[in-house]
Amino acid sequence: MTAVCETLGVARSNIARCVAQEPSKRRGRPPLTEEPLLSEIMAVIAEMPSYGYPRVSAI
Repeated sequence: MTAVCETLGVARSNIARCVAQEPSKRRGRPPLTEEPLLSEIMAVIAEMPSYGYPRVSAI
């Protein structure tokens, strides 16, 4: 760890403290559900089964 800290030019105590900390809580809004999008994709695939993912994504 000393060699890495010397190479990066940071204090070893700072790295040790960062490693010991709990991960920060995520901020922002929660992810949206994918059910509407998934049902739409499945409908396109059912209608045109020979289409691959590039065409389905484009639609």
